[in-house]
Amino acid sequence: TNLFQELGEEFCYELCEKNKITSIAYDSLSLCPSIQLPSYWKDSFLTLEARISEYMIELDRVAELLDRNDIKVVALKNSGIARSLYPILGASPMGDLDVLVRRTDFRKAHKILTDHGYIMKFRSPLEEENLDSAEQNGGAEYSVELDSGSHLWFELQWRPVAGRWIRPDQEPSSEELIERSESIDGSKVRLLSPEDNLLQVCLHTAKHTYV
Repeated sequence: TNLFQELGEEFCYELCEKNKITSIAYDSLSLCPSIQLPSYWKDSFLTLEARISEYMIELDRVAELLDRNDIKVVALKNSGIARSLYPILGASPMGDLDVLVRRTDFRKAHKILTDHGYIMKFRSPLEEENLDSAEQNGGAEYSVELDSGSHLWFELQWRPVAGRWIRPDQEPSSEELIERSESIDGSKVRLLSPEDNLLQVCLHTAKHTYV
């Protein structure tokens, strides 16, 4: 509270917007009785909450589609945290959805996604947009338009970390992680076991911190 008042509301808002954490800050600051926030803080929170709510609906829809084909889906990183652990969607910003499937299910899952409007498209110009390359590298990215007209990036992975951030011989298999994963009430989406989830999130956070 003291730091917020020392820096000033406008400066703090600009800083939060620049770092894309306005909704998180609002969730905490709104609990402080000594702080009165302008309405644009809440507007930012509600806008983010609506977007993440739509993401969670789509996540459940995809998991249901894949489950009909006996494909288990584990939500990774923010996707899993928002769907199962943290109760306030407006304070759970994310730019995409990330899921893990068994390697043996990867191509089947790809076909189901593309049959339902998903377009394989990588955000990085360094990635090859073909299925063989995607499978070899551990996963693929997809672009899809949601019912509201908004856009979603969706990542389908069979490697939980991949890339230069872990040696392949030290990375647990998707089969092993999915076997230990836990169900989520009212959804076909699954969540990594607590220990696996913590380690995976730590590795992912370390990657972003390093970059």
